[in-house]
Amino acid sequence: MDGKLYQHYLQVYVKEAIDNSDGTNVSISRYLWGIRVGGRFARHKVEKGRALEEARRVFDQNRHWPLSIVLSHLGLEPEAFGVKR
Repeated sequence: MDGKLYQHYLQVYVKEAIDNSDGTNVSISRYLWGIRVGGRFARHKVEKGRALEEARRVFDQNRHWPLSIVLSHLGLEPEAFGVKR
């Protein structure tokens, strides 16, 4: 697995979820569960799948944490998503 691709897809999925939700951890989690990784011939399927699984797991388990803490826990910079620490 390529760590840079994993980190890239993690950031893409979380950004998409934040942009298409009301910004709460619960709605972000719901959006993440609606995303499907491509079919049989999708590129970087392993990295995409693991990034999506990790994002889902962290948002599900930490629904009571502030969004900035959840993003930091994922290894993402909250400021990149417009979230203050």
